[in-house]
Amino acid sequence: MIRRSWSRSLVYMLFSITLLTAACGKKGAPTLKTYDKPVAPSGLTAIHREDRIYLQWTFPKDKEITVKQIAILRAAETDFEKIADTDAAGRSYVDAGIQTDVQYRYKVAALNHRGVFSPDSNTILITASRVPSAPQGLSFTVTETALALKWQPQDTALRYNVYRATAPGQYTMFPVNPSPLASPSFTDALSLDKPVYYTVRCLTDSAARSESSASAEIVVDPGAFVPRPLQGVRSIASEARVFLSWDLPAESWVTGFRVYRRTSGQEYTLAVETQIPAYIDQDPSSSERTYRVHALGPRLESAGVELPGVRLQPRE
Repeated sequence: MIRRSWSRSLVYMLFSITLLTAACGKKGAPTLKTYDKPVAPSGLTAIHREDRIYLQWTFPKDKEITVKQIAILRAAETDFEKIADTDAAGRSYVDAGIQTDVQYRYKVAALNHRGVFSPDSNTILITASRVPSAPQGLSFTVTETALALKWQPQDTALRYNVYRATAPGQYTMFPVNPSPLASPSFTDALSLDKPVYYTVRCLTDSAARSESSASAEIVVDPGAFVPRPLQGVRSIASEARVFLSWDLPAESWVTGFRVYRRTSGQEYTLAVETQIPAYIDQDPSSSERTYRVHALGPRLESAGVELPGVRLQPRE
């Protein structure tokens, strides 16, 4: 009986150790699912700038947990070889180890935690050709409804890309123009919320995107926009009031109008700030007054248009 009880206790102890080991997270044998190929990266693109090639690709965010790294592979005169890797969240790589006038091929692949590679991405072909010099003389003009950029023309065989940012130097790899520009100008929508920054790059007219260094940066600050003086400012006086009106300005970014009034021996004071092109002065305290009317930009006002010596017209 004692021997049989000891045997049962030993079996129970071994069984308990087995359960404890499993509960502590000991990995079981790999399954077929473990060795499934990861999803392949896709949409690989390449941009050549100066002495670097910039690669970008896409990969599903919800698949990152299954991937250990993304491998970057390059081929020149040899077969493909891995030159670097990024973590699972990586979507770009800058290859600084290139030579001028050499044709390179690139592709990327995902590697899971068991060492299984995904199928390859698309292969991109790009030549590190000599790039043109940066554009010069970038400037802008604010029109009634848009922003007009221009710069000095260069070789007619060149094309241009315009880049926009909301902070100095913080440009993406994607230009605002949908396709390369053949002429040294671009019209963009006005942004009135905050300053916007621009730069321009030249590129060769070829299938591969091979760009120059960036032009000097310019900033377009809507707070510095100054409207033109108003047109058609006029007055009609009666015995008790003066009616002022003026033409609507052409600038779509004018936010309103200010009317200043001065009576004999006094300084100009603000009579009204309004969003409509009219004002009725019903102050009968003085028979003669002078008005000055301004258009308002996002922060600054135009030069004033003056209407001197306006008098109330007493009833005869």
